[in-house]
Parts: sequence; C-alpha cells; structure tokens
Amino acid sequence: MIEKDLDEFEAFYKQQLNSQFFKIKKVTKKLIQEVRGDLIGIKVCLDHFLETGKDKIEQKAQRSLNFFSDRIRKEIDEIEIPEEELNYDSINDLLNSIKKLFTTINEIARKSLPKFHKDVQTEIKELNYLTRKLGKKQAQLDEFMRKKYTDVKDAEYLLKKLPKLFHLKENIEHAKIDLDEFENELKDRKGKQEELNSDLLDLEKNQLFKELENEKDILFQLQLKINEEIGFKKALKKFKFELEKENIHIPNVDLNFIKDFLKNPIRILITERKDLPKFTSLMVQLRHTLEDNKLNLKTETKEKTIEQINAIFDEKQLQANIEKYLQINANIEEIYKKIEDAGLAQKLEAVKNQISSNTIKLEHVENDYNRKNKDYTRYLSALKTEREEFQKSVEEIINEAVKINISFSF
Repeated sequence: MIEKDLDEFEAFYKQQLNSQFFKIKKVTKKLIQEVRGDLIGIKVCLDHFLETGKDKIEQKAQRSLNFFSDRIRKEIDEIEIPEEELNYDSINDLLNSIKKLFTTINEIARKSLPKFHKDVQTEIKELNYLTRKLGKKQAQLDEFMRKKYTDVKDAEYLLKKLPKLFHLKENIEHAKIDLDEFENELKDRKGKQEELNSDLLDLEKNQLFKELENEKDILFQLQLKINEEIGFKKALKKFKFELEKENIHIPNVDLNFIKDFLKNPIRILITERKDLPKFTSLMVQLRHTLEDNKLNLKTETKEKTIEQINAIFDEKQLQANIEKYLQINANIEEIYKKIEDAGLAQKLEAVKNQISSNTIKLEHVENDYNRKNKDYTRYLSALKTEREEFQKSVEEIINEAVKINISFSF
C-alpha cells in the first residue's frame, strides 16, 4: 500500500498519470507543439502582409490591413497553449480557442480583405495554406482526444474531487476550533451557575428567610383550614342564583357581599370586624333557607352545609383562625421589613436575576455547542466517506492500494 499525505497527493498522482499514460501524453504534446508552430506561422504570415502592404497599398487600405493583422494577432496571443502540465480541460480549451480563431479570421477577412486583397494575393494564399494546415492539426488533435484520451480524462477527473477533501478538512478544523471555544464557554457558564446557586443557598439559609418560609407554611396550612371551614360554596352559589332570579325573597341580603365572598372568602373575612357581622348574618340567612329547603339541593349537600354553619356558630373557631391569620400576616410583614433593612432582599433579587440571565446564556451556549458538535461529526463522517471512495477510485486507476493521510491543525 502507498501512503501519501493529502498535501503531497496531487503531485504524486500526476506523476503516476504521466508515467501510466506516457505514450498518449507524448503524442498529445507533439500535436500541441505542431499547433503552436502553425500559430507562429500565421503570425509570421501577418508580418508578410504588413511588409508587402507598406509599399503597395494606399493609406486607407493600409489602415484596414493593420486592423486585419492586429485583430488576428491579438486572437492568437490570447490562445493559452498548455506547456508541461497537459490535461483534458486545458487541451479542450485550446481546441475551442482555435475554433474561435477561425471564426474571427473569417469575419475580419470578409470585412477587410476586399479593401487590399489585390495587392497581397501571395500572402492570402500563404494564410489560406496555414489556416488549412492548422485546421487539419486541430481536427487531428480533436480526434485523438476523443479516441485515445478518454481513459486519461477519466483519471484526471479524479483530481477535481481532491478540493472537496481539502474543503472538508478545513471545515473540520474550523468546527473544532469553534467547538473548543463553545466548550470552554460552556464550562465557564456552568461554573458561574454553580457559584450563583451556592450564593443563593447561602442567602436562603439566613435565619430571617427560614423564619419567613416557616411563617408562610403556617399561613398556607391555616388557609387550608379556613377554606375547609367555609367549604359550602356550592350552596352559597345556589343561594345567590335564586336571589338574583328572585325565586326566593330574603330581606336585607347583600348580594355584593355574597359575590365578593365567593371570589375571595378569606380576603373578605379579614376585612370584616372581629365579630364578622356581615358573614354571620349571611350564614343565618343561608341556614334558614336551607332548613326551609328552598334551594332544592341534594339532601347530603344541604345537611353538610347546615352542619358546617352550625360548627362556625358553636365552636367559634373561624373567628379565632381569622385573628390568627391576621397575626401571621403581620409577622410576615415584620420579617420582610427586617430582610429589607438588612439588604438581603436586594441581594437575593440580584442573585436570582443573575441566575436567570446566566441560565438563558447557558442554554444558548449549549445550543451552539450541540449545533457545532453535529457539524463537526457530520464533517468527519463526510470526510471518511469521501476519502474511502476517492482512494478506491485511485486504486482502480493505478492498480495499487493507496492511503491518504490527513492531519489537522488543532
């Protein structure tokens, strides 16, 4: 097996082709040299036109002759003749350039020759001979390329796939650089997040925050207890509905109070006086209505509601719980004030904002890292596939296994 670095492969492969197709390249080079000679001969012939015309042609016709000579000479000078490195594309370009030259000669001759052809008959014959000779060489080269150069063309075509390997190599290098940068940034962001979370935990461990959390838990449990005590919203909603429809008539009923109570019962209760006069009056009216069976509720619902109302009156626990609720709220406000005075609230808010901001940035970096990692993996896979296919094609041409070594600058 032959091993070659990617940077060295093109020179190695061209050397192999030159050796393998030596005879074809030799004939091609000979034909091209003959074409070069014919092109030089045409330029010399144009010099003969100018030399002859200098003494024989009048000034106006002389300008046409100069134009004729300059245009053809310019077209010949623009023809690129392959030198040492021959390949199908450069030879094909040469053939096309010769075809273009013939078209230019015919066009300019049709316009210019009538103005001076009588005085340069010998030169015209010479030019016709040289262009016919060049035409034959062009046809001979064209036929040779079609019949003999096909295998060489296919072998040369492989070199057009080589830039893709370089391109993929560069993509991998660039992706790896970006990937390393994202990885470092990701590491920094994660470290920052751990640091901020640690700061948050330290702040939340402060005794004031513990007291605040404890009071909030007590308040929450108390809310559940109060809501359980006044858990007869179904009966109260039915009561409100019947009053609004005027299906029942109860004196001195405050419908607005009922509506507000249904929306937020605890808020309404804590805004009442200590003995809860409006709420107590409402409960008496609701119980009386239930006992008269005016709401058409299920027996179970009706009896449970009456039982809950009686418990409120008998046990007097609701008023005590409301008082307790107000006291806990006052405790919470006091703790908040202490936290504010100690500057803990601002610190906590600042740390939370930093955590929120860093979390967003961390997500962006993670997305960038994952995207670039996919690109990196895809490029590696593509390079592996392309290299294997390329090596196999090269082996079929030079009849020997080849391994292309690709090194990366990272």
